[in-house]
Amino acid sequence: MTHRDKAQNGLRLLKEAVLGLLRDNPSGLGNAEIADLLGIRSSFGKGAKDWFSWSLLGMLWNEKRIVRKGRRYLLNGSAY
Repeated sequence: MTHRDKAQNGLRLLKEAVLGLLRDNPSGLGNAEIADLLGIRSSFGKGAKDWFSWSLLGMLWNEKRIVRKGRRYLLNGSAY
């Protein structure tokens, strides 16, 4: 298995974890809540917080698997 394959497998598992959380929380979750629940809180420098979970959410949003309502993310009805 190549390094890329390992990274893609890890990314797939992380996306599944986010989607599972959203399935279990139909009223949605915010970025910080998702980061807390998955244990992936992060910070960079003085201002960037939870960039890793933001990136995951951005990927899922681009794939149309989630929607955003205000500051909360929810499953897209046809995504799961």
